[in-house]
Amino acid sequence: MNRLTQTGFTLIEMSIVLVIIALLIGGALAPLSAQKEQEWRKENQQLLQEAKEALLGYAIVNGYLPCPDTNNDGREDTAGGPGACGPTTANPAQFYPSGVQGRLPWVTLGLNAKFDPWGENHFVYYAVTGAFASNTLSITSASLPPGQLDIYDTAAGCGSLLSPVALDVSAVIWTSAKNLYFMAPTLSAEEIENTDFDNCFVSREYNTIAGQEFDDQVVWLSPNVLFNRMITAGTL
Repeated sequence: MNRLTQTGFTLIEMSIVLVIIALLIGGALAPLSAQKEQEWRKENQQLLQEAKEALLGYAIVNGYLPCPDTNNDGREDTAGGPGACGPTTANPAQFYPSGVQGRLPWVTLGLNAKFDPWGENHFVYYAVTGAFASNTLSITSASLPPGQLDIYDTAAGCGSLLSPVALDVSAVIWTSAKNLYFMAPTLSAEEIENTDFDNCFVSREYNTIAGQEFDDQVVWLSPNVLFNRMITAGTL
């Protein structure tokens, strides 16, 4: 009696094939994910630069920088009138003596910048020195006393002369990028520093090492650049 010859794969062989396919797919997806993140970071940097240019344009037209959006409607929120940022009953924590912060007033600026490229809940944030958001802005009134908006490359540098990147800037625009701020327990000290509503911010190289994570993207507006643009335009 002739035995039937078995053809096809056995279960063991099928399992091995599936494992190999899974490894190949996983190996392909990792570089694609990294590539996509780099594309989004590049797109996000362009968005932040556009926001910076829009702020300069706003200052040239109006004579001062806008207040942040503190109620999430995309419009600047003032306290008492145009060019007067300050505490509000609904958002007292977003004011501090040297300025105010919230989200970028993207509607006021005419930008499509409610979120960064990572999408919903990835907001674009904005802080402004109080003197530069005043409708009485002048070179004299906006002389730069210490303790306004400062940028360091480490959270430990805040409030000291350790590792400064830029001091006494007019405004800061930043996003959390991929790491959302409401995931604070998993953030590094440097990322947490950009969430605490004080006048110190951190900008440093991208880092994915555990405990040292930093993917925030930060730009700022120098008062020297602001004054140069405003004087050239005849605003000051």
